[in-house]
Amino acid sequence: MFVVIQEIQLKKPNAYGVYKEFEVSSTTFSFSGVTKTHYSYYPKSDCGRFDRPHREAYKISIHQSYRESGKVKKKQCVIATIGYYALAEETWSLYDLMQSGINHAIAMFEESEDTIYDLVESKISPVRDRIRKEYHKTEEYKTDKERDKVQKKYQKVKTAFAKKYGVGEDEYDYCYNIFGEVMDKAYLDQIIQRAAAYSSYRTSGYSNYTAGSTDYSSAGYGGYSIPVHSNHTEEEKQYLKQFYKTLSLKFHPDMNPDKDTTKEMQLLNKLKEDWNL
Repeated sequence: MFVVIQEIQLKKPNAYGVYKEFEVSSTTFSFSGVTKTHYSYYPKSDCGRFDRPHREAYKISIHQSYRESGKVKKKQCVIATIGYYALAEETWSLYDLMQSGINHAIAMFEESEDTIYDLVESKISPVRDRIRKEYHKTEEYKTDKERDKVQKKYQKVKTAFAKKYGVGEDEYDYCYNIFGEVMDKAYLDQIIQRAAAYSSYRTSGYSNYTAGSTDYSSAGYGGYSIPVHSNHTEEEKQYLKQFYKTLSLKFHPDMNPDKDTTKEMQLLNKLKEDWNL
């Protein structure tokens, strides 16, 4: 068996480059007479996306020659056609991009999954490495990495906030924006006061709460209850990772060249954060 990689040119350029700018946005709603505002970080669509001039894509196929009744015959299986930017981005593993084709090749050539994958990996890895070196020099990549640093710092602070005050992580987004700027001091003070009151009740022995609970809804406070942040078991996380991988592969822009799937990917990424994957 041997692998053939054919470079082809797509008719249309990839239109789903990283957004050039993001901004803090807000959603305000009322419930039971209480108004709250949730702060998010979303693309400024009017600023557009980075251009993606490369139209190259790589058609990967496996070939095998064999003899039957004295005649030379050939088998051929197309594994996948992967766009330049799908290889450039570090979001996807090769297996994610080739899973269906690998399964087809396993059945055709009666070889193991590892054998097929390793064969393709050895051939495509130099191409992928070259493309990533090129992509890492672009403004799109540099901008995206800086934004990623902001996101990671935000998630770390958000998790610490939830742990400190015994609330769900989303409560942070009602008090602060992604840059750690206070947006609603009054609500932040409520959270701090509730946490202090709960601590005081536990210390004094007069707590009305179940031991270990951080559910404030039964304490007689007005407005919203503060939800408890629940952690999934490791087994559940494995299932969630599979759900995320399947859906993100379905809605990835490279898999939807004629459709804008930005909203779907934003929702999936939010779920990934909520699931703490």
